[in-house]
Amino acid sequence: MAPSAISPVQSEMNLAQQKGADLERRDSTSPLQGVGGRKMPQRKRTIDLNDGSEIPQIALGVYKAPNGQETEDAIIAALDAGYRHIDSAARYMNEEACGRALKRWCERTGTPREEVYITTKLWDADHGYEATFNALVDSLKKFGLEYFDLYLLHSPADCETKRLESWRALETAQKLGKVKSIGVSNFGAADLQHLIQNANVLPVVNQVEVHPFGQRKDLVALCEQHNIKIEAYSPLARGNKLNDPRIGEIAERLGKTPAQILINWSAARGNVVLPKSLTASRIQSNFESLDFELSEKDMAAIDALEENYVTGSLHKSDD
Repeated sequence: MAPSAISPVQSEMNLAQQKGADLERRDSTSPLQGVGGRKMPQRKRTIDLNDGSEIPQIALGVYKAPNGQETEDAIIAALDAGYRHIDSAARYMNEEACGRALKRWCERTGTPREEVYITTKLWDADHGYEATFNALVDSLKKFGLEYFDLYLLHSPADCETKRLESWRALETAQKLGKVKSIGVSNFGAADLQHLIQNANVLPVVNQVEVHPFGQRKDLVALCEQHNIKIEAYSPLARGNKLNDPRIGEIAERLGKTPAQILINWSAARGNVVLPKSLTASRIQSNFESLDFELSEKDMAAIDALEENYVTGSLHKSDD
């Protein structure tokens, strides 16, 4: 029997799958150009979480991204570039666009949904056991998904009782398979300690603003004590520090961009890093931030830039 003809769509899918396989091989085996011309293995692109799962270390953040074509195109550009982690939130009001982009890309490339890590968050107005569960289900519908890889409390809000009810709802949702992992965002030390003392399941991450100019050392130390990973949003300090001459000197010497230096520094400290962009070239450049290694001297110089600078705020003090 003669073999059946391959359709143009199937041919495109096969080519995309081959490119994806090539990308995976490069990620795991290729030597990369290091500091001073040294060859070194590429940094692992996933991080182990305290519940036994893994999370891709670099994610496309979609804060303030519109719920339309621009965001869909940015997500598809990110997935084409090699990202496997998208970070959204109910508050961002773009979950539908994220879901449409994921579906389009998976259908075009033949990639299983399971290979893309999806995070979203519960907004403060939905704290409380039943409200949390309903909000989670609503976000799943907007994404068109059966489960999330990670679901976060967007902030501790004000009511400790409702906050704990929300956490109980997430623990239940995890048992039901609606979400693989659960965590928190914008939790200061006091709020995090209170949750740890009352939780049956520890959060796997705390998503907070972290960059060289605002390192939140005490909060980071508390998270490390309980094996809770930092997800660093605003790793570029919302662009406010890209012209810092000390970062610029390192970037020029290594032939990198200031943004790549800042993202690399955060990843080298073991953080999940969440750069945001809707521009394909910057999305690609940000992803390439893990493809080199800063020297110990450069890491120390960047560590010394701490000035307690933040563009946002936590619910309570980090002290």
